[in-house]
Amino acid sequence: MSSTILVINEKKKRAHQGLIDRERPHLKIINCDNITDAEHHILADDIDIILMALHEKAQEGLCFIQHNLEKHPAKKVILVSNQDELGNTLTALTQLPSELLLSILASNTPLVGTNRSLYKFAEQTTSVALHSPSGAFDFKGLIGESPEMQKLKKLLLKIAPTGTTILIQGESGTGKEVIARAIHAQSARSNEVFIPVDCAAINDSIIESELFGHSKGAFTGADRNTLGMIRSADKGTLFLDEIAELPLSMQAKLLRTLQERAVKPVGETKIYPVNIRIIAATNCNLTEAVKKGTFRQDLYYRLNAITIFAPPLREQRLDIPLLCNYFIDKLIKEGYPAKQFSESAMNALMAFDWPGNIRELENVVRGAITISHGDIMERDSLSFNPYPATNDERVDNQQPASIASHEKDAIRKALNQTTGNRRAAAKLLGISEATLYRRLKIYNL
Repeated sequence: MSSTILVINEKKKRAHQGLIDRERPHLKIINCDNITDAEHHILADDIDIILMALHEKAQEGLCFIQHNLEKHPAKKVILVSNQDELGNTLTALTQLPSELLLSILASNTPLVGTNRSLYKFAEQTTSVALHSPSGAFDFKGLIGESPEMQKLKKLLLKIAPTGTTILIQGESGTGKEVIARAIHAQSARSNEVFIPVDCAAINDSIIESELFGHSKGAFTGADRNTLGMIRSADKGTLFLDEIAELPLSMQAKLLRTLQERAVKPVGETKIYPVNIRIIAATNCNLTEAVKKGTFRQDLYYRLNAITIFAPPLREQRLDIPLLCNYFIDKLIKEGYPAKQFSESAMNALMAFDWPGNIRELENVVRGAITISHGDIMERDSLSFNPYPATNDERVDNQQPASIASHEKDAIRKALNQTTGNRRAAAKLLGISEATLYRRLKIYNL
């Protein structure tokens, strides 16, 4: 049994035309540009839901809806105020499995919404779709079935459909950007842009114009107006990686942007409104940074609406075989030969502590598939020391190792593997050269 949605949109924008595909035969969408066409379809077709965007002729549209509800009281109606809300709601409806959509249509619960109540409906339906067997959550490369990863995925199911600001904390290489992309992919903004910003990689002298934009002539070399990354992410998601690296002056300006949802470019007096979701990430302890005065307390509270902790790889060792297979498949698509690890090599991978986490594992897999001979990657193809440390090399296990100590170890290993080549070491670690230079200075390496 199929369901029919009548979409009335006088703006004639059809960004939602591609929502129906072969996998959704239970849905039929009829698009109308005006009320006259809509009345014709209501008489000729069996309409289940009327989805209408109210624009200049809002009063006429409300009269039309009231008239048809009096004639057809069983009809379901959703009213939206603009094109974005229409697209979000239609996306939520199309993601529902057929049995769930039919149960909603068969219920006696009125389904009439405007503005905020519409968003509530869209979030609820999207959430139900994600939890249902037919609605698969696209984790965008977030691989793993360990208890730690299952816990993380359950949390993402709850928070992704909301628009809440999120802070992701975890060691370097734990996949914080992967988590952010998974959240964006299942949010109401999934059809909009995802803009990642490495705050540590931007030079302090240009970071303000890079983030907030600038006008032509604002400073030497400013030969044109630029939007900046924040305005470029309008209606989408802005991912601020290494947020703790932002200078205090930029932290203050970012806080104002978050509070007022507006941006003032360098060299301008005009303020531009922005509609963005912020996801920030750091491998630092922001509570300690606040105490030291290197991070603003009010910005920390603003970002800390929901905090996600990305688990280190040593706490999810059960996922190492899955991750290895994922990286091998990825490399095969890049043109590398198909190979697999021997039992002894996999045991070594499982036993290693992985100070560089998932990023380091990916680099080790890439190295192994490159230098190994034949179809099997043996233990000697692994570019790290998989053997237990000697007594002299062991750290004091009475105290848990800090994030900083693991990061220092990862940097040392990368520099050793690249014989001191900082550019190659940064590439191996998956960070920018600027970030590596900062870390070398911080850790006095």
